[in-house]
Amino acid sequence: MKRACARQNRLGALWAVFAVCFFMATGAGGEVRDARMDRRCLSCHARIESMGPDHDFECGVCHLQPAHRSLSWLDGHRKVVRNPSDPRWVRTFCMPCHEQEIGIVEKGLHGTVAGIINQTRYLWGAQEKASPPRYGLSGPLAPLPEPDPMAYPENPAQLVDDFLRRRCLRCHIHTEGSTGDGLYRASGCAACHVPYEDDGRYRGSDTAVDREKAGYPARHVFRSPIPNDQCLRCHNQNHVGADYMGLFQHDFSERYRSPVGASGTSKRIYGLDYHHLAVDIHAERGLWCVDCHRKADVMGDGKVYGYQMAVPKTSCSGCHGGFRGARPDPSIPGVVAGGSEFRFRTRGAKRLHRLPLFDADVVAHGVMEHERVRCSACHAQWSFQDYGLSVIREDRLDPLKWLGLEAQGDPVVEKVLLEVSRMRQPLQPATRDRVSWTLKKGAWSLGWRYRRWELMPLGVDHEGRFSIVRPLYQFIVSYVDEAGYAALDGIIPIRGDFTSKGWAFSPYVPHTVSPAGRSCMSCHLSRSAAGLGWMDGTTPDLDLTRPAPPAVPGMRLLSGRERQRLLNPSKRWRKLRFRALRNTRDVPMGDAG
Repeated sequence: MKRACARQNRLGALWAVFAVCFFMATGAGGEVRDARMDRRCLSCHARIESMGPDHDFECGVCHLQPAHRSLSWLDGHRKVVRNPSDPRWVRTFCMPCHEQEIGIVEKGLHGTVAGIINQTRYLWGAQEKASPPRYGLSGPLAPLPEPDPMAYPENPAQLVDDFLRRRCLRCHIHTEGSTGDGLYRASGCAACHVPYEDDGRYRGSDTAVDREKAGYPARHVFRSPIPNDQCLRCHNQNHVGADYMGLFQHDFSERYRSPVGASGTSKRIYGLDYHHLAVDIHAERGLWCVDCHRKADVMGDGKVYGYQMAVPKTSCSGCHGGFRGARPDPSIPGVVAGGSEFRFRTRGAKRLHRLPLFDADVVAHGVMEHERVRCSACHAQWSFQDYGLSVIREDRLDPLKWLGLEAQGDPVVEKVLLEVSRMRQPLQPATRDRVSWTLKKGAWSLGWRYRRWELMPLGVDHEGRFSIVRPLYQFIVSYVDEAGYAALDGIIPIRGDFTSKGWAFSPYVPHTVSPAGRSCMSCHLSRSAAGLGWMDGTTPDLDLTRPAPPAVPGMRLLSGRERQRLLNPSKRWRKLRFRALRNTRDVPMGDAG
């Protein structure tokens, strides 16, 4: 009897499976439908854009794993790989055609993020030196250590990896962008090459895509060259790139939201709102970032670098000429020679611009000592100078502490802080690790002591050239545990080699160039430019304006002799200065009138 029942049950189960399969393969009228039609994405996405002539494949080639491409039909979108260029999938889908490109990106700074990781770990005392790099997110470098979730942090070195993973590394090509205006983007190759609108909504012709839902590319296309607004998805918030467009981030307090009108504050972009300062002259002329930052610069050249300035780039003299009669280099893409003139063809609008050439008759250009001065040290109109970066991890959030300071430039953190402000009671928050994407207790918040743009101290870069330096960064670290106890309260970390506190000023190139240089007095006779701070005296705020040595070996602050030459100029300098003032063509910004 039991055997008969079991046999009958098996037959019933087989009939049930057959019935399900039959009705799933038939249409409304009962006719048998070709099951392969369900794989044909274009039956729904009929008007979707082509990715372009270089990627004009069937949908499954890029969006289905090899094992799934032979299936007769798909059950919805569960097996569809939305972004085949994501680092999790790039070797499966892109490697067969782009092995070389993937290899160089994995070693390049956009892949490894080695500069941010190793310099921060060194300044927080977690490793003995910042360069050559030891850790990274890809390539031959060791993986960024995973913090022990059971360890109780007793010093900044035990917190730095968690800080990097949850706060600093939210903007790298291994993850998608945050869900906020101007921050939407994909991961992997698509982070740069697939365009997004600021609001993250689809603008293409595919009627199957929900146009009211954020998080979609603007169109289903693979774009090259890449426009500036795509670069700004990551290069915002007082990082190089934002300055190119004249953007300087506002302070976090709600008192600084702007502009304020009858309907309240305007819509924020890139996580916060911005001052609009002078735009770089190259941006005014319509040049895109990729006009100067070419493939080997952005994607990599197969070498591993520990900081951005070490990456070979197109120089100013390559397009404009320079000291010792140097002329523009026609081998640089975009530079067009034509008799005694040179022109530049932009990659975006394909416009030809006449290249202004280095004028040796300008007084400052006739001073051979200036050959060691970076062009941007004179021609930058302003610079990011962000002083005193306080960072705090809180495993227990106080509802009043962050009231009015919820806008942190990071929509994820802002959401957590808004939640605790609304609840009006303590909260034990959890935020995601941006590398492993796991949820972990605590949230990182930050704040600046003050932020300026007008005074620019000088230092010496890895090539021995005088450059503008900026604080990167002046860390002050705190930690509050689950009981609300401040285990670390405003601790200044010590460098990994114990040479000094974990503050650093780093040489960099402000992307705020003007055709006219700043006033000679902005460097000569300037204690700020000489690295002595804004004024005499010792207060916590004034101490922040006195540069600390760079984290990278080979870079340094000005020597005592170099400072004295700036602060006590010679008779020759005074004569040249007078001559420059007499020649109106030579009058720099700030001297006219």
